[in-house]
Amino acid sequence: MEKLEFERVIRKSEERLYFTIPFEAPENTAKMEIAYDYPRFRTVEADGVTRREEINIIDLALSAPGGEYVGASGSDRSRITISASHSSRGYARMPVRPGTWEIIVGAYKVASEGVTVKYTVAFTEKEMRLYRGDVHTHTTASDGALTSEELVALCRKQRLDYVFVTDHNNCAENFNLPHPEDMTVIPGMEWTHYKGHASLLGVELHLSSFFCANTPEQAAALLAEARAAGAMIVINHPFCAPECGWAWGMERTPFDAVEVWNGALMHENENTACLSWWHSQLLAGRRIPVIGGSDFHRTGPLSLPGVPCTCLYAPSRDPEDLMAALRQGHGYIKMYPDAPDLEARAGGAILGDTAPAGAQMEVRWSGLRPGDVLRTVTDAGMEDQACPSGACAIQTSFESRNARFVRFEALRTLARGLPAVRILVSNPIYFEA
Repeated sequence: MEKLEFERVIRKSEERLYFTIPFEAPENTAKMEIAYDYPRFRTVEADGVTRREEINIIDLALSAPGGEYVGASGSDRSRITISASHSSRGYARMPVRPGTWEIIVGAYKVASEGVTVKYTVAFTEKEMRLYRGDVHTHTTASDGALTSEELVALCRKQRLDYVFVTDHNNCAENFNLPHPEDMTVIPGMEWTHYKGHASLLGVELHLSSFFCANTPEQAAALLAEARAAGAMIVINHPFCAPECGWAWGMERTPFDAVEVWNGALMHENENTACLSWWHSQLLAGRRIPVIGGSDFHRTGPLSLPGVPCTCLYAPSRDPEDLMAALRQGHGYIKMYPDAPDLEARAGGAILGDTAPAGAQMEVRWSGLRPGDVLRTVTDAGMEDQACPSGACAIQTSFESRNARFVRFEALRTLARGLPAVRILVSNPIYFEA
């Protein structure tokens, strides 16, 4: 953690004035914390009575590079936090951009002898790590059973790092979402049509007009408008026929990713049909990131946020970093938050990236149980490895040889007498031709 420390002596003649103290924020900062301290009170004794006397009152506000106003807290707080996922009350949520920020000092009350104010600015650097979350949830703003506050509280109980709120054809709730300090809440909307559903992720307001579309051209124009506004387009449960499958045609639709796993189980239904379709697209040379979503509406058997869970490798849980990881396929899907985890690299590339042809693969599994089956899938076929008794982590290394891509799955028997089911599906690492 990088830290700046500096002082400002404020004279009595500066009382009731505002002035600024510039400082530089470095590149690659996830979070910034600003604290300040000064002698606000002094002890006075008179006629045998001891009392505290307020002699200094110094207010705090902040501006970002370019003079953008961030917020103010007066003199009530001596410490604030700024980040894109959560900022202290009274301050905008925003990335800590590199450049010149300014502390805005308000010298409301100054002792006759002046006052020395000590400031500390601490920067938490971004660092690639794993974040677990859910990209497909609903609240009472559409047909969910929980308010957004209740949904976020349940997600925190599930130990998720992030959640997207994707109410049906509804952006209004996006302006009322809670933003707790320990979790990232990202706006979205599920465009819900009789011919299919698509999540529009990452922006508060997606559409400038009504959500209806009656022709493929109108649907494509609507999605293009959302994408131009910054939304990531995800086709949800495309093989959920006949109720809500994607009838617009996958080849005629602009999209950025596909929800290959909807709901808890990757059983023999629309999920496995979508998985088969996606694998065929990989074989054909297409690079399509995949995600999973609980499609959470209300609690029930196998119905909780993070079931399944989309796991992302990102430098921070700022919304733009998580969105970039989604777009690039930097992660995998697992059935529930405590299911196994996966780390895979090849020549410096991670899941979703492109590695040099023939690069050495390094794969680490954790959170395993005896009997779990670890599957390696390439364009040439697949190979299974059983987790040995007593092992909870496995690390392997192998050459990718002539593979065009490598992806991974894990299978587990959830109850005695039942067949093993997929509990993890990863995005691929691709290889240069």
